[in-house]
Order: sequence, then C-alpha cells, then structure tokens
Amino acid sequence: MNRNILVLVAAAACLPNSLNAQCSDAGVCSIGHPSEPSAHTLSLSYGFGTSAKADSLTFHSVEAAANFEILDGGRLSVGIPFNSQSGPLGSVSGIGDLTILWSQILSSNGNAVFGFQAGAKIALANVNNGDLPQAYQSGLGTNDLLLGMHYEVSGLNVALAYQHSAGRSDNKATRLKRGDDLLVRGGYTTKIDAVRLTGEVLAIKRLHTSNVITSAPGQPETFADLPNSDQAQVNLVARGLYPVSDGLNLALMAAVPLLKRDVNVDGLTRSIALSAGLTVTL
Repeated sequence: MNRNILVLVAAAACLPNSLNAQCSDAGVCSIGHPSEPSAHTLSLSYGFGTSAKADSLTFHSVEAAANFEILDGGRLSVGIPFNSQSGPLGSVSGIGDLTILWSQILSSNGNAVFGFQAGAKIALANVNNGDLPQAYQSGLGTNDLLLGMHYEVSGLNVALAYQHSAGRSDNKATRLKRGDDLLVRGGYTTKIDAVRLTGEVLAIKRLHTSNVITSAPGQPETFADLPNSDQAQVNLVARGLYPVSDGLNLALMAAVPLLKRDVNVDGLTRSIALSAGLTVTL
C-alpha cells in the first residue's frame, strides 16, 4: 500500500467527526499502554482541547518526554508539559506537573507479556496564577501516586491502574481535594504495512467525591463534598503511529466519549481533544 495513503488512513482513524477528551484524567491514563519497542526515545507533542459549553475553556499543551531502557525489560519515562488555559474569566499559561513512570515487564512468553507500572505526578505548576479557579491552572497542585499492571497477547491489551491523589491543592478559589481514580482499559493493536493502529476503550471511576472550600476569604476554612464528582467516564480512543523516516515516528490521537463526567471543577473534562507528536529513537 502507498505510504501516503497509509498516512491518511492513520489520520482518519484518529480524527472522528465528534471528538472528546482522551481520558479526562489526572494522569492515570499514562498507565497501561501497549509495550513499546526497546529503545531510548525523545518525543515532543502538541495537544488541543476545549471543555463543555458550560465552562467554555480552551486548552493547549506542548509536552516534552523521554523514555530510557535501563534494565532488562525496564523503562523509565519522564514527561513535562507547558500548558495554556483560557476562558471567560481569563487565561493562564505555565509549566505543568511532572510525570515519572517506571514500567517493568515481569514475564514474556511468545506473544504474551505481563508487566507493571509505578510512578508519580509531581506538582510543579503555580496553582494560583491570575487568582483564577483550579480549572484554569496549568497543574493540579498535588503529588499523586500512580500504580498499574497490564497484560498483552496477540495484539490485545488489558490494564488496571490506580491514581492516589495526595493532599489538597493550594488554589485559593477552590482548595480542591480530588478523589482517587481507578482505570480499566482494553484495546487492540495491529499494523498495516509500517503503520501501527490502536483502538482502546478506557473506563475511569472516581472512587470518592472531590472536596472544595466553602468559607468566605478571611474566615476559618470549611469544606464540602461536590455532588456527582465521583461519576464514571468511558472513552473510545484511537491512535496511529507512522514511521516518517528511520528512527522518527509521527503519533496521532483522538477520542470519543461513550460516558462522561459532568463536574469539571478540576478542569480535566474535554469536549474536543486532539494530539500529534514526533518521537525520535536514539
């Protein structure tokens, strides 16, 4: 098949007519992807999104990431974004939160692979930029734990992941304490000539309601849970990976929500989301 046609096929797989958030997550969706070929890589990606009309937020993100093969079957991944958010109340931009993730293959037998991941989201962003609410900020303001495991066989991939949100954001407008997230994902990866295509279903359950400040400025702090902030979300995700040249790959992603959360105080919900990036193998 002609390589230019394959590029269009991959792009079409990743750009459905109606788009929504890839995950609406705080980081848990970074766990449980299908295993990558063993190599050191550097990547740069751009993401665009908008929230629901009720919030009318627009998001831009440029993320730099690196993956290092350190031990047999082990991979260290590090990524940090520069984020920009704008809406009716104003706009904010700045460095986001750092993600560090260790992936280890525990067993590999023919086409079957079993592994685990462990890591953290480290709060680096200013969460009071412009004195705007948490949804406008470039980071979440908490240091979170990431844990997960995945199993692959003959192109099929299933994974279970958990994110523990540690502490409360210092954002003055909300003082948000998010609920923990549980993720179940399943997908299938295939190749058409040199193009790698992946389709996934991601189900995320916030395990308990989030909590925000209710007292007026200058008064003793009081807090209350947000109703319906522990809703589940299900997303259908499509990805394409196209080799531009030896050691250089183009990655595209888009998603459609099958079930989405309505509460967006953390700024994670999207009504449109696209991403594209380049990965260099060292």
